Amino acid sequence: MRTFPTLPALAVVCTALLAGCGTDADSTANGTTDTETTETDPSAPPDPNDAFQPLQVNMVAESGTHFPDGVDGIEFGCSDTLVTIDTVPIETDTREDHVAAAVEFLLNDSQYYHGSPSVTNSLTLSETLELSSVEVGRTTVDVELTGDVVVRSDCEAYRVQAQLYGTAAAAAGVDDVSVLVEGTELNDVLGLEPFDTEPLADDE
Repeated sequence: MRTFPTLPALAVVCTALLAGCGTDADSTANGTTDTETTETDPSAPPDPNDAFQPLQVNMVAESGTHFPDGVDGIEFGCSDTLVTIDTVPIETDTREDHVAAAVEFLLNDSQYYHGSPSVTNSLTLSETLELSSVEVGRTTVDVELTGDVVVRSDCEAYRVQAQLYGTAAAAAGVDDVSVLVEGTELNDVLGLEPFDTEPLADDE
């Protein structure tokens, strides 16, 4: 099992699905603001032979959020939609590195809201949560975290669950995902039934 140091947060780059979204300048969960808004254009798919690849992380379009062109994603919890965002390309040598970087992006992200209309990252509230280790097998991925999970409502508990299990599944390309927090499965920590990761795994 490999352990990973904390990575710096990366700037979000919108996919074609959310082209034109930037950083919402209104507010974050911590009350800070970001005065810069970045516009991006749809880009060609990354070269699979390039050592630098974007990370795919899951964020949430809250129930009632309207996107002009619609958003494809997975509906869950309180009628929210789990959507996939691409980060700036980074270099990862192994599947463990790729999963670790994707999870750490969510944990280190200081922006609760991204874009306009916005998607959200509920992991910004869990300031003490840190990645301890990642282990990726042929059909499984195991993520271990330390710290405390912070949620403000039942709906937010669903969002945290979907973001972590979904991001690990998508990054590893498998649907058998375990996320432990201080040795306890995240589903149990949140008091929720397991999240269905099968639609997010893309083991090609």
